[in-house]
Amino acid sequence: MLPITRVALFKHGVGFFQRTGEVDGGELIELSFKATQMNDVLKSLTALDYDGGSFAALSYDSEEPIERKLAELNIEIPEKGAVSAFLDRLKGARVSLPRGAQRLQGAVVGIEEVRRQHGETIVTEPHLVVFADEGRLVRVPLLEVDQLEFLDETVRRDLRTLLDVLFSGLRKDRKRLSIQAVGEGTRRVSLGYVVEAPVWKTSYRIVLPETKDDKPLLQGWALVDNTTEDDWKGVSLSLVAGLPISFVHDLYTPRYRKRPIVEVQEEAGVAPPVVEAGVMLEEEAAPDYEVELESALPSRMRMLAKAAAPMPPPAPAPGAMGGAARASVQVQTRTQEVGDLFAYEITQPVDVGRGRSALVPILQAEVDVERVALYNPSVREKNPMTAFRIKNSTGLTLEGGPVTVFEGDSYVGEAMLDTLRAGDERITPYSVELGVTVKHDSFERREDFTRATRHGQYLYKHYRRLLITRYDLSSRLDRELTAYLDHRFSHPVREETPEPVEVTDNFWRFRRKLEPKETTHFEVKEVAEESEAIYVPGIALHAVKRLFAEKLIPESAREQLEEIARHAETISRLQQQSSEDEQAVGKLEKGQARVRENLKALGSSSEEARLRGKYVAKLADEEEQIERLRAEIAELKAQIESEKEAIAKLIEKLQLPS
Repeated sequence: MLPITRVALFKHGVGFFQRTGEVDGGELIELSFKATQMNDVLKSLTALDYDGGSFAALSYDSEEPIERKLAELNIEIPEKGAVSAFLDRLKGARVSLPRGAQRLQGAVVGIEEVRRQHGETIVTEPHLVVFADEGRLVRVPLLEVDQLEFLDETVRRDLRTLLDVLFSGLRKDRKRLSIQAVGEGTRRVSLGYVVEAPVWKTSYRIVLPETKDDKPLLQGWALVDNTTEDDWKGVSLSLVAGLPISFVHDLYTPRYRKRPIVEVQEEAGVAPPVVEAGVMLEEEAAPDYEVELESALPSRMRMLAKAAAPMPPPAPAPGAMGGAARASVQVQTRTQEVGDLFAYEITQPVDVGRGRSALVPILQAEVDVERVALYNPSVREKNPMTAFRIKNSTGLTLEGGPVTVFEGDSYVGEAMLDTLRAGDERITPYSVELGVTVKHDSFERREDFTRATRHGQYLYKHYRRLLITRYDLSSRLDRELTAYLDHRFSHPVREETPEPVEVTDNFWRFRRKLEPKETTHFEVKEVAEESEAIYVPGIALHAVKRLFAEKLIPESAREQLEEIARHAETISRLQQQSSEDEQAVGKLEKGQARVRENLKALGSSSEEARLRGKYVAKLADEEEQIERLRAEIAELKAQIESEKEAIAKLIEKLQLPS
């Protein structure tokens, strides 16, 4: 088996493994993988011969269950009496075995148990019975058969396959893969493949200096796990950050497709016809049966005959493998960025035993680190966090991971470092700064209206709402401290507030200097622009006067709005009158309905006739009132529509900013 010489571990759960070594002639290269790895191996396996050779087809253990494989073979080995019971089942198989100075050849008849008496003990001995080529039966004690050769190639092949299947079943989770090398002499080859692998992890140590003359030191370590079946001895190890696309696709499981079942249409049998005898009138030339087949066939059959003719095989493309088989791609180099990937290539060979893990140093460099305090009320309300502001001056991409912080020789806290590209800066808290306390309070204040705008049929009165937050940072320290304050903003506009040094999705980050033994005050003012809407077609005269008094509209707009207000007042009066008339009509119609019911109940007497006349006269009078009211309602609605049209024209002429 070729040894593993290169390993590249990725952050998304796969690893690239390269095996490199030498083969001689047509040597068979064998590998072994877990069954769960076969899909990745079949998808990614790359074989290269650097010295002019090539590779034949790759073969591997099938996913077919072992019981099904055994059922397809013609022979089997019993669990007990392996030799005797096995040979007894091979009746008829031709064998060759030594018999004295000569060899006995013939067909197996079976195993015969022979009873012999040795003294007072009866012993049963198995004998192999062979029908020799000379035509005689020969019985050979099975204990005397040291070797036996099967002359039938089919039996030899089936027995070899049977043993391979049984051996592969000893480790059901392991699958063998074989690649046949093709070439002459000793050659250098490599096999590369990608399989699932544990994610490599990072951890850091930061040593903060005790004096200003020293520089902070950053040390990085990578944790790798060898879960393969091989020891990594002197491998070239690369640790790649980033998230390239990777997926699992089932190439290993045999795939079958359902095919339609087509049945041949059978016709009923035809009885042999009886042909009447004929008389030849004159002698004709015998037909020439040696005609061309193509001309004798119908046109469609000629076409099919042409299609069935074998086509010459395509000529192989010259140099199809050419230099591609010799090419080798360097996946990553030391601390090199390729697209969104970044690799740490360990310069020293790495040894990691099978089933073991290793802590590998990947970084040790001086970095720009400033000790600061970070206050975020959602993290801790009363105190800021002691933190370090780190600038990645290493020139490398720092993968995210835990950081243990030391000050000189003393442990002072722990933190989590996010991924940092070269040149990035990040504030990372690692403990609570109990020497600084913070108090904060917030209140709102609404200011007067500032302006008026119009959009469509609405007029908006704009005003400002201030949200003021006051922070009091009290330091009991004997040294100056730089503090960063995270303020969660509600409105995107600031007023009378310094520019933040950073803006996140939810916070403005301000930087302040805290003097020793002093309290620092800091205010953040947020401004919200809000408005109240007024429906212009229904505006009241007093609302117009208030807008003008608040200096939100000019004189020209006041006159236009007052005219609109008068029309709106007229519309309100007309609508009130129309509503009263409609109520009167409804009252009259309800009374008419009651009178009509009374009429239906009257008889033919003189008194009832007089009462009927009275009811009829009342209905006629009320009908005249209803008609008059309905005419008045129609007139009122026409006047309302006219007033609305006048308002619409005035709104179009209204001069206000939009």
